[in-house]
Amino acid sequence: MPRHDPDQKTKQNILETAMRLFAEKGLENVNIEDVVKEVGVTRGAFYHYFKSREELIGSVMYKSFEEDNPYLLADKQEGLNALEKLRFAAKLSLRSHMDISDSMRAQMEKLANNPVVFKNEMVFQINVMAPYMEKLLHEGNKDGSMNVVFPKQASQTIAWLTASWLTPYAFEVSYEEYVDKVLFFDQLSTSLGVPVMDEEMKEIYLAIGRREFKSE
Repeated sequence: MPRHDPDQKTKQNILETAMRLFAEKGLENVNIEDVVKEVGVTRGAFYHYFKSREELIGSVMYKSFEEDNPYLLADKQEGLNALEKLRFAAKLSLRSHMDISDSMRAQMEKLANNPVVFKNEMVFQINVMAPYMEKLLHEGNKDGSMNVVFPKQASQTIAWLTASWLTPYAFEVSYEEYVDKVLFFDQLSTSLGVPVMDEEMKEIYLAIGRREFKSE
């Protein structure tokens, strides 16, 4: 039988407490002292598991993703080729944006302008999201649903663009410009051999844009 690891339990408690405090108070309003006080450990114990507040933020982002990983859910769908799995995962992520409350949208906008969060998000996209996507691109090359010459670079580019440039939180533009960005992304991803943007996905993006941006 596996041995009980009290260290892992403490680390898990820190992560879960940080996630709750970030959600309740906002990331910018929570520091290390708030977390360790809530968990009931010392700052020294915190630094045993995390080198910095920035590393904690990155770990929280990873934990949140793994609890509802759209790529794992897509992989469980029967009868889908790789491109259809990629679209399934992308639409799950997009629909989660449609379901968030006004207060949560305001919080996400603040976080998008936080340089620490932005950096962690970009690192997360390269180290976590892109590899899941790359796996599907290789699978798509084999099953014929995609034709990608540079799977690793294509997956990183798409992950970066969808996480920052194409979100309604990081860059403030008019609705008309946002539509152009969606159409450009469709053209770019197709030219990379990853025609992920079908009509349903495009409409979800545009629905998000109509809600977030004012038409001029």
